[in-house]
Amino acid sequence: MHTHEFFSAVLGGNGYICVFGANPAKKRVIQKLYATIEAACSAADNLYQEGFDSYFGLARFENDKNRRADNASTLKSFFLDLDCGPHKTETEGYPGGQRDGLAALRLFCSALGLPKPTIVSSGRGLHVYWIMDTPVEVAEWIPVAERLKELCSTHNLVADPAVTSDTARVLRVPGTANFKDSPPSEVRLIGALAPEVAFASFRALLGVTGVAAPVLSKFKPIVGLEDDIANAILGNYRNIFKTIVIKTADGKGCGQLKQIIEEQDTISEPMWRGGLSITKFCEDGVKAAHRISYKHPGYSPEATAAKLDQIKGPYTCDTFNKLNPGVCASCMHMNRVKSPIVLGREVKEAPDDGEAYVVEDVPEDAPIVGKQTYVIPKFPMPYFRGVNGGVFKRVKDKHGDPLEVPVYHNDLYVLRRLTDPEVGEAIVIRLHLPKDGVREFTIPLAASLSKDEFRKYMAMHGVAMMRMDELMAYTTSWVNKLQNESGADIARRQFGWADDMFDSFVVGSKEIRADRVDHNPPCKTTLPYFGKMKAKGTYEGWKQAINFYNRPGMEMHQYVVGLAFGSPLVALTSEGAALFHMFSKNPGLGKTSALKIANSVWGDPNELMGQERDTFNSKMNQAEMHKNIIFTCDELTNVAPKDASDFLYQLMSGKQRNRLSVEGNVERYRGGKWKMTACSTGNTSLISRITMYKTMPKAEMVRILETPVTAFQFDNKAETDEFGRLLDSNYGHACVPYMQFVISNLEEVKQLFFSMQERIDKAANLSQPHRFWSNQAAAGLTGLVISKRLGMHDYNIPAVFRWLVSLLIRNSEGYVAGSSNAEETLTTYLAENYNNILRIRSTDSARSLEEPETFIIPDSAPRMQFVARYEYDIKRLYLIPKVFRDWCNKLQISYQDVVDELKAGRSRAVMRKQRLGKGTRMNLPPMDVLVLDCSHFMTDAKEDEPEKP
Repeated sequence: MHTHEFFSAVLGGNGYICVFGANPAKKRVIQKLYATIEAACSAADNLYQEGFDSYFGLARFENDKNRRADNASTLKSFFLDLDCGPHKTETEGYPGGQRDGLAALRLFCSALGLPKPTIVSSGRGLHVYWIMDTPVEVAEWIPVAERLKELCSTHNLVADPAVTSDTARVLRVPGTANFKDSPPSEVRLIGALAPEVAFASFRALLGVTGVAAPVLSKFKPIVGLEDDIANAILGNYRNIFKTIVIKTADGKGCGQLKQIIEEQDTISEPMWRGGLSITKFCEDGVKAAHRISYKHPGYSPEATAAKLDQIKGPYTCDTFNKLNPGVCASCMHMNRVKSPIVLGREVKEAPDDGEAYVVEDVPEDAPIVGKQTYVIPKFPMPYFRGVNGGVFKRVKDKHGDPLEVPVYHNDLYVLRRLTDPEVGEAIVIRLHLPKDGVREFTIPLAASLSKDEFRKYMAMHGVAMMRMDELMAYTTSWVNKLQNESGADIARRQFGWADDMFDSFVVGSKEIRADRVDHNPPCKTTLPYFGKMKAKGTYEGWKQAINFYNRPGMEMHQYVVGLAFGSPLVALTSEGAALFHMFSKNPGLGKTSALKIANSVWGDPNELMGQERDTFNSKMNQAEMHKNIIFTCDELTNVAPKDASDFLYQLMSGKQRNRLSVEGNVERYRGGKWKMTACSTGNTSLISRITMYKTMPKAEMVRILETPVTAFQFDNKAETDEFGRLLDSNYGHACVPYMQFVISNLEEVKQLFFSMQERIDKAANLSQPHRFWSNQAAAGLTGLVISKRLGMHDYNIPAVFRWLVSLLIRNSEGYVAGSSNAEETLTTYLAENYNNILRIRSTDSARSLEEPETFIIPDSAPRMQFVARYEYDIKRLYLIPKVFRDWCNKLQISYQDVVDELKAGRSRAVMRKQRLGKGTRMNLPPMDVLVLDCSHFMTDAKEDEPEKP
């Protein structure tokens, strides 16, 4: 069939015709609107010839600017899209193919008594058309199309519901091809064009009454709108009677009201009452009521006021038509509005000071703190905010009259633009929900330009809308407005210091500066932590909680509080700070409570605490997010020895391991290096756990400062309960005044930190290997000094200083004891392999390869593995290098360092070839061995008997 004939039947009437082409292989789409059917046919054919899937819009459009639903003017058909083929499930279409689809369509038409439709094979599926005998206005078409969609569902006809009532829908052009199939399949008419159907008859068959749904605009009305949403939208509207009068004078208003106004002296009482019913519900209605009544024979101010009191609502168009037939028939608004009052309806714009709106609302994550003040920036033109909130847009209808249409019923606006190194440019959106409070979320800018992605992101955060076109346009307007006003901010992907200028510090949704607290918008990585870094209760309640520790004997607990405050100061150093580990096998000593107090400086004491059961990657991700905020982990008791070593190294390195991202062979983005204090608890010493994996964990020992926890209890249980209650109910307040002091007095703080570090190093005799301990101790004590100066507590800091120095000395002594030299390492190796050494007296033949051998009976021979030969009479040891190397590697000991020290030491170790079986019947060939002179540190004398008491 010729395309021109098909288009003429389906697209009758006036307006522009849309032709759309898509070529997935070339990733190209082409869309253009044409004034004539001839031009549209030619364009569709050209697209087909160039290998494009060719489509056409089912509506005629008012202008050639776009194919949006608000631009649609008339439609001349009702249509369905039936998907067929094995690629579809039974809930999506007809897996059996077009034959099953046609059978289901026949049953559907028979059940409803519908006339035979025009059917087009789209290649795989079926496009079904009922062509009307005249073009149908959008407002009249939509209720019928919605009813058709509903009947498809109730009669089990599996038609794509997104197609049936979409005024901006495109379908395939007959006479072209479906290039999605291989080879391409033909798009063709099945049979002939069906006869046209009278719109009134088709509407009646579907059970739709003759009055169309009222619309406030030429946009598609919202079907099935909930009452709460409708009230939220309508609450922003006001009715102005003067506007109705002006429209009526221009011939665009209500003929019934015109007659009431102009013929006051002769109009009937019911019609007069009808006019008053409109004025009563208008803002200027009191004055208007008397203006339209004063010539009526029954008028008096009292009588008019009495009539107004009795009126319950504005009269409808149907009521006016019954009271005064003949006038409404020629009205341009016939079947488009329910009452003349709609003609005076306009949105009442929220008052502002010229730049922004100031509202009070409750934040979503902290309703306990009550309402907070929010500044809503002025919306980009042509959008504006209603007096009760919500987003509206000013447009013009097809008659050129101004029109205000709802976009979204709650306050929703773009707050900031962000540059994110992982997702590119992103936008921060703030949403005010009536029951859930104010929430903020970030979406990639790319997602805001893709309908499916945009719908997914918005729904994920509580914006529920079926049609996203206008909301996308609104968001784009915001982006353009912000791009013209300022540059994009850098997304804060971590907390802590914002940069190396030390002029702002980020904690959750707060960016703390010296003189103010700015809002920090969430991004993809930080959003899960925002709820953890919130404030609750009162600052005074929190101070009361931490001062429970203000008593002798609780210096360790006070020091943990200092570590919480001192964590940001570690960034002043070139290295990180050691992990502070508290251990005791007994419960109830306040280890976990100390961690909770530390966390309470920054947010929720429980949610900020890591657990031993958390995965390794989870712990490191939390450390990366905290960056300069203390990291706490409870109960590192059952951690495997190797995992404990890995955890310690990774935590102190301040950097995530390199990993590939989910997108493919691309490295995962890693945040900036973290420098913080860290604190953990357990039932055992962490160093003891690591020594099960390494014999000499010297590197780990200087990265951890440990202390056993001694017993301490409050005076009574009631005091303990009060402490726990205060701590769980008051937190997150101290970080703001503390960081504002640090930022405002940064040079003084630096001087205090480094002078404190110098005092600690001198008192505890710390040297360069102890730099991690030194940084931790300086940060903890400096944090205590500053927080005490700010009146947060009254701890005895000199007592904490003495306790800490004593702890550093004990750990330093343990570090020395845990170290060993090469001879001690060798002695340990020989002791473990005592039964695997050939112990034999030396002979001339054992020392010379040329002389005849003399057989010697050895004192002992290897039992399991031959590891060494020892000639006890001359104290000479011959080590097999490979076995010794494997033993060193197993215990994480540097084999080469041990050998180098043995060579340089008194054993004068050398490598040479030697027959280890000399003097025995083991005829082993010469091999490279490590030969040592042990005369200076090994003896064959019998060990002295211990003295008896």
